[in-house]
Amino acid sequence: KLLKKRATMSPPQFETLPVQVRNSQCWQLFVKFCFFSGLPIAEGEMHYKVSDSIALEAYGEDIVLSHEVMEAVNGESAEMLRLPNKKTFRYLKKHYTQQCSKLQTNVFERRNWELVLPEI
Repeated sequence: KLLKKRATMSPPQFETLPVQVRNSQCWQLFVKFCFFSGLPIAEGEMHYKVSDSIALEAYGEDIVLSHEVMEAVNGESAEMLRLPNKKTFRYLKKHYTQQCSKLQTNVFERRNWELVLPEI
């Protein structure tokens, strides 16, 4: 509806938009984002999260890490890792200092993380 309304209200401007924007079938709604990088996490996509009780205590809401960040840190071996490792935590603290400063130290303990696998 929104796209049709925009096309009717201002056709010349609407036509200048890339086809991916004009076609609603190309759109995807994201409701989960990596706490550190801000990258979107698609529904059913593999990612990592701090256990609920620790996350609520440490930050008050979910703390999620995208698999893309794990791949950036660990390369191809990220597929073999079940949880973030020390290398990942060092990377997060170095490159996402503002986000990490909001968290308690127990967030950076591997035992407090869970792997969230894609739903099949």
